[in-house]
Amino acid sequence: MKVVSCALLTLLAMPAFGAMELKARQTVEVYGSSSLQPSLADVDYRLSWQLSGERHEEGCVPAQVLVSLTATVTEPLTWPQTPEWQNYRLALTAYERLVRERALLAAEWLERSLFDIAPQPDCLQLHRVADNVGYHQLGIARTLLEDFQRRHDFGRQLGLIRPAE
Repeated sequence: MKVVSCALLTLLAMPAFGAMELKARQTVEVYGSSSLQPSLADVDYRLSWQLSGERHEEGCVPAQVLVSLTATVTEPLTWPQTPEWQNYRLALTAYERLVRERALLAAEWLERSLFDIAPQPDCLQLHRVADNVGYHQLGIARTLLEDFQRRHDFGRQLGLIRPAE
């Protein structure tokens, strides 16, 4: 199996001070459910964020937010060199792009939600609220990706049909 890693999204500059980081990992199996073994390719999405607060008269407010989304694709070292398998690989790539679009949307929602946090009495409280907001948005992202996969039968309804061996 080969592993290809790529950074997909960085939304804002690095935080200046008082930064915290929340990391959550969502693994998305590209082909089929756990009952379909072996899977031919797996994608692991990692969504992370950092937030720094700044004191103002009204309290501590978000000053800078960095949200990043990274996907690691694991696929076989070699694919059979037949037209059926090459078509399958193209369909797999197209399907993964659709999943990635949803993951990017989730990262944008996370960024927006973190910036929209109301002023807090102090920056420690801001980080606590940001934790709650982040975990809530990550739950939404997980649900969004899982629902998309189930609704499209893990790509089969979009033409992702594994060729016969």
